[in-house]
Amino acid sequence: MFTRNLIEEGMILRQQTIKIKNAMIKQILLDAGVNCQIKQIDEPHSWVMQSQRIHLTDGRSLLLKAGVNPDWTEASTILSQVKATELIKSTGIPQPNIISYSTNQEEYGFLFVLSEYQKGGRLGDAYNLASKDERKQIYKSLGQAYSRIHSIENDWSGVWDGDPSKKKYPVHPAEFYRHAEIYSGSNLYLLENNMITTDLYERICSVWDKNLSYLKQRQSSLVHVSPFPWSIYMDKDEKGFTVKGVSALADFMWWDVMSDVAHLLYPPFLNISEEERNAFVQEYKLPLDERAIKLYTILNRLCAMSGCYLAPVDSTYAKTWIKEEVKTIKEILDRLEA
Repeated sequence: MFTRNLIEEGMILRQQTIKIKNAMIKQILLDAGVNCQIKQIDEPHSWVMQSQRIHLTDGRSLLLKAGVNPDWTEASTILSQVKATELIKSTGIPQPNIISYSTNQEEYGFLFVLSEYQKGGRLGDAYNLASKDERKQIYKSLGQAYSRIHSIENDWSGVWDGDPSKKKYPVHPAEFYRHAEIYSGSNLYLLENNMITTDLYERICSVWDKNLSYLKQRQSSLVHVSPFPWSIYMDKDEKGFTVKGVSALADFMWWDVMSDVAHLLYPPFLNISEEERNAFVQEYKLPLDERAIKLYTILNRLCAMSGCYLAPVDSTYAKTWIKEEVKTIKEILDRLEA
């Protein structure tokens, strides 16, 4: 579970890459049974893992994600991504096939996941280019896709230890985020940088304290945790828009589905219309819980405003959006406190 307290390290890490020789990449492909010649290997870019696109002469593209920091990428992280892919595909949602992976640092010198490249384009890009009717199609498709993902239930909440059946940490996610982001992390960062007042900081803490037991008793299901406009991929054909896959696979875990729904209905750095929200709700098959959605929207707003998501958006636009969202948090608190 990524937090604001790791953001400065993340900003540095995002600029760092490890040098992987082309001969090593070719060997990984050969060991995975990919015998086609490599046409081009793009320059790597790094966030939690380093990503590098590989173009083959037969027209296919693959994605090599390599671990750059052993504290952030361990064997269980790799295995969790593999299991998340299996679960997503089991619901009928397209997802790039994983071709190979390594959980052994000694084998190649780093841990990695080799998969097909994502089909389609990012949700945010598709949305910005879409017409009014097409935007409603996009959100109908999201409602359908996340209904399927959220239909898989579990009897406990938390991060996986390499397998959905194994809990990595004993803490409940709501309790974790109360400590890591509501009392410290993002909320404290915004206070210390004069982006929110002491009164607003304390109101946020108080509301989460009063609702923590409520959030902890809610049903646990498969959740994405990071269903961002830049981590969901859409494609368009004669029938309209469909979800073609998701990234940020290591973030999948067992938790309250409303934590995802809050992101989807009130996406960070993307202002969608009420019609588009209604289009999502029409296709989403699970019952909505407005109280939980409001609480998780506060959480995702704090994380987005503090830079925790490292969103790939224009900085000028981001600053304007952040100022407006202080009002959003106040409005949500007014409703929760009523």
